[in-house]
Amino acid sequence: MKKLKDINWNHLYCFYEVARAQSLKSGAETVGVAPSTLSAQLKNLEKAFNTKLFNRSSKGLNLTTEGLSLFERAKAIFEEGSKILEHYSSDIVGGYSVTIGIEDTITFDLASEFSSQYWDFYTSYGVVNTARQLDHNQLLENLDNSVIDWGITLKRSNRKSIQSEEIGNFEIDFCCAPELFDKFKDVKDLLINIPFMMSNSDKNVNSAILKHLRKNGVIPKEKIYSDHNEYILNLVRRGRCVTFMSRNPLKKYSDIKLFNFGDALRINLYAVWKKEDEGLISIRKLKDLISSKLSVVPDRYKDIDLQIEVSDVSDEKLK
Repeated sequence: MKKLKDINWNHLYCFYEVARAQSLKSGAETVGVAPSTLSAQLKNLEKAFNTKLFNRSSKGLNLTTEGLSLFERAKAIFEEGSKILEHYSSDIVGGYSVTIGIEDTITFDLASEFSSQYWDFYTSYGVVNTARQLDHNQLLENLDNSVIDWGITLKRSNRKSIQSEEIGNFEIDFCCAPELFDKFKDVKDLLINIPFMMSNSDKNVNSAILKHLRKNGVIPKEKIYSDHNEYILNLVRRGRCVTFMSRNPLKKYSDIKLFNFGDALRINLYAVWKKEDEGLISIRKLKDLISSKLSVVPDRYKDIDLQIEVSDVSDEKLK
């Protein structure tokens, strides 16, 4: 076998479905052929590749090391094939995973909450991965090059090929140790005299914060920077610095004093995706979530059986 035309793609697809289901019977049901027919096709594929792909026993089929390697490659091929079908037809195909690129900012926990709620919208069609993006430009480049399927960022895209939509508008709080806060008569003096901590990676947010401070007549005497959120929070709790964070309605901060002054500073969070992908079920479900708004306590989170149902786990495997 020297050329792509020599591969029996139907046999490879049959292998993919059996490996994905980890069951000859389930794979046969998906493909729509008898298990005996499917078994013969798998043997023909092994013969063509001159490689043993399955270990066969009375308990069923298990992938060999070579079979696992082939499955990962076949998975990429047929997941992309599902996207092609959705691009050029009105049918919902699904069956492929999604990767969300999330810009590395202080809004990461809120973006993660949105992404986890997206899981429930998309779970019937595939699984959802996330990938940290260093900044807005890297995220857009990865989106354009299909490294990620859609992303969450602090800015709208100005590229004609990319669609943007706001998914949230979050308030920024300043924070410090409660005991430190109580020692100052005026919050401005607290912000001026205690070291002010910012994140190295949050350049756009840092700029907005400093602009907000200047607008309210505050110029910190000392600014410090860190890439490590836990380090920042540890210093805050010990009264060594003041910092800021995005307000997460799903969290409580019992050991940190959150405060504000002047007009509340808000920051927008946007979902971005390629316009050409709007026909894909992955983007349709994203738009459904945007329309439904971010829920504080979604009822569907309580449905523990959801993943069992979409994973087609048989009753005989459950307690």
